[in-house]
Amino acid sequence: MESILASYMARLEAWRLDHFKAEFLVEDHPDLSQKFHPSGAAKPFHGLTVVTFIDPESMLYQALCDYQNRIRTALKQAGLEAIFSFLDPKSFHMTLCDIVAGPDPVPTQQTARILQAAGRCFPSIGKIPDLSGTLSGLGVDASLLLLVQFEETALKACLDIEHLLKEGLGVDERSFLGHVSLAYFVQVPGSVLQQIKCVLDPFKGESLGQFPITKIDLCYFRDMHSYQPRMTFDLRDGSFAISRDYLSSRSQNKKAH
Repeated sequence: MESILASYMARLEAWRLDHFKAEFLVEDHPDLSQKFHPSGAAKPFHGLTVVTFIDPESMLYQALCDYQNRIRTALKQAGLEAIFSFLDPKSFHMTLCDIVAGPDPVPTQQTARILQAAGRCFPSIGKIPDLSGTLSGLGVDASLLLLVQFEETALKACLDIEHLLKEGLGVDERSFLGHVSLAYFVQVPGSVLQQIKCVLDPFKGESLGQFPITKIDLCYFRDMHSYQPRMTFDLRDGSFAISRDYLSSRSQNKKAH
């Protein structure tokens, strides 16, 4: 029987640059992305998700910003930058559990139900004080991304968190595969696909180092640049907090009604 780690690594391998064929990027699909216009501007795209952010004060965050900028510069020099829309570094995160997403705002009642369910299941995650992965290797799917590799114990902890959240929130959108998105395709590469792969090739083997996973956040997003935490669970000490901004907005809404 294939181990959890071997299965995960096989799925990760399928996302590596060398295996990218852009089969889903077809010329007769004029509006390539739900999330971005062909100009690169973000579309309204709303949802709720559970993520872990890259600490903006960390050396890893600086390395990730530099990595993204070097890729962007290389594509620009090759005249290929417009094929992608690059994400605001403030949004850098790894998704642990997708909940709901789409072009329209999530209904208020649905959001409230999800947050109530999260309030019940988040604290049961417990303390996981030394959880981490490694950001290593360029992946390509609908986006350019950095892959997250794990040792088996850490991977099992992430999968256990995912399972607990899916059970508690009543969702099953996709299976966990650790990555941090850097940019999205917004135009079909067509005949320049091989040129893009050549430009990206020098970046495919870079490792940016350890990625400490210390907190998880249930976030609401309005587009791919804007993630607003509603609840935060600290894996180091098991503490749980609801966003003050969210509590304030709920209070104002109640007063308005």
